[in-house]
Amino acid sequence: MDDTSLGEAVRQARKGRGLSLQTVAEGVGISTGLLSQIERGISSPSIRNLRAICEVIGIPFLSLFAESDGTSREDGIIVREARRRTVDFGDKGMVKSFLTVHDQGALQVMEIVLDPGGSSGEESYAHEGEECGVVLRGKLELWVDDHRFVLAEGDAFHFESRRPHRFRNLCNEQSRVMWVTTPPVW
Repeated sequence: MDDTSLGEAVRQARKGRGLSLQTVAEGVGISTGLLSQIERGISSPSIRNLRAICEVIGIPFLSLFAESDGTSREDGIIVREARRRTVDFGDKGMVKSFLTVHDQGALQVMEIVLDPGGSSGEESYAHEGEECGVVLRGKLELWVDDHRFVLAEGDAFHFESRRPHRFRNLCNEQSRVMWVTTPPVW
């Protein structure tokens, strides 16, 4: 999704809730001018600001990335590869593609593609819920608490999300991981 489409989705969501630019900007802690630039596709929001915008507006984060013609029998059931909602983390070398139709249910399934050296970041993070997954291709370093695990193709994992965790690709080529979280965190 490009910045213009993303900005338009933010604008439509904000207007649909009857909220002013100023109200949302103040709730997020950014200037009205920056929010206006985001809505016009002139400025790219950080993931943190985009999540905060969604929280203030009162919409699920991934709803901004939804695409649907509304007429197909597949709606609400099938996610075609070309229509996956994706988030590119740029300098982290990570792309998350969402395999669940929406984030309103009890779980969220993602395919995470990590470039060589790509990672979730240097800092561990934690949240409510559970996570599990399987390495589809490559080699993954997974830290849970202070324990380091190296997983190869076909290896799986499962842990409570409140345990601090982080991960990175150990290969000189892309790694792919099927990752499931419950409840959805994106």
